[in-house]
Amino acid sequence: MAQIEGNPAYIPATEFKPKIERCLGLLTKKAGQYSTWFNSYNLKIRAAGKSGANFKDDAIDIARATFDASDTWLASVIIHESIHFWQYRSGKYKAGVVAEREANIYQLGVLQLVDAPKSEIAHMQSQTGDHADLNGDGVYDEKDYALRGY
Repeated sequence: MAQIEGNPAYIPATEFKPKIERCLGLLTKKAGQYSTWFNSYNLKIRAAGKSGANFKDDAIDIARATFDASDTWLASVIIHESIHFWQYRSGKYKAGVVAEREANIYQLGVLQLVDAPKSEIAHMQSQTGDHADLNGDGVYDEKDYALRGY
């Protein structure tokens, strides 16, 4: 089971841990293959200022805006970020559109399996993989990360 860490500066543990546990339970119940795969990576899930895969700390960081989404969306984000760990650990990760498109495919699969609302599925289907390029310069880098509000 993943280590779940709240952070009073972002989302206190008393709020963070129960929702993350619900989302992991949803994955176990309705998307078991993704849950098993996620568990094999032995990652932390922690409250943070910005959401993303933190390779240095083996952690999936979850920001308030992402946390406040539905359980189905948050569960799918956990898998999306896990895909980045798979890409990274297999030597295939290169920040940008290609990595995001691949993670989006798996995120969409999770949304379908956990019976997410049609609006979430439609939103994911509309994604082109450039959502991380927040300044629109065609490159995903630290400048974009600094602009991230999710």
